[in-house]
Amino acid sequence: MKCLRNLIYIVLLCVGICSSAYAQFKAEVKTIDVGDVKLAYYIRGQGKPLFMINGFLSTMSLWDPALIEELATNYQLILFDNRGVGLSTDTKENNTTISQMADDVAGLIKNLGYEKVNILAWSMGARIGQQLLIRHPALVEKAILCSANPGGTHADKTALDTESKLNNPNIPEMEKISLVFTNDEQGKQAAKDCLARLKEAVVAGTIPDDFTVSKETLIRQTRARTTLWSGSNENFDALKNIKNPVLLADGRSDIIDLPKNSVIIANQIPYSWTAFLEGGHAFLFQSHKQFSVLIYAFLQ
Repeated sequence: MKCLRNLIYIVLLCVGICSSAYAQFKAEVKTIDVGDVKLAYYIRGQGKPLFMINGFLSTMSLWDPALIEELATNYQLILFDNRGVGLSTDTKENNTTISQMADDVAGLIKNLGYEKVNILAWSMGARIGQQLLIRHPALVEKAILCSANPGGTHADKTALDTESKLNNPNIPEMEKISLVFTNDEQGKQAAKDCLARLKEAVVAGTIPDDFTVSKETLIRQTRARTTLWSGSNENFDALKNIKNPVLLADGRSDIIDLPKNSVIIANQIPYSWTAFLEGGHAFLFQSHKQFSVLIYAFLQ
């Protein structure tokens, strides 16, 4: 009995130490020149580098803090704003494409001094991740592509009303958030919990207060992720050349990038796996604990 009490005490002490460490963490945003733009980023955690490539109109602060906290226990996370998003700059010309943003990530990896990294890419970020694997394979060890889309005529298309709401700058943010979580009590609660965690993390300083995206960037990214991506089969045709190990993950109820797209991509990439979890487009937030375990298993 005494040994059991001592063990419980040690476990509680360790939990207390870990909680204290998280409480002490403060996000320190830095910028670095990458080609013709300055990219804003911050780093958290220790271990192998894991670059977090976020999606459509999403800043580095829009990852669920619960997921970030889980991942930071095993990996050094590099979180950043894509060009024109949040605290990163953009050029005056509208040259934004998915491949260009992939080149930005490659430049960020090199300029921060990394030789090879793992990537976790979500939504539009998973499109950027595909292009990174195609254009700069030597920089990536393993890739996790979440809610991915192969582009062109091979993609399982999003419903027009969903796509319209997503791209419309006049649709309230809360209505857009409802698109990424499931439209049931579990999904609605997951959305509320995620938003509460974001607010708490900003107050605590564990994530930057970095959520602003201009309408100009919305127009540029809509063109990149929708018009240009849907208008070409070039990405799909190049997937067969990827030799890196790739995990395709999605929510079973994703209505933005339909789950079938993960299967379509996996069938093209020789060294790939698929996994489907409970939730919608934001399944990695709604099922963050299970997803973290999945990531650990894959990257090990």
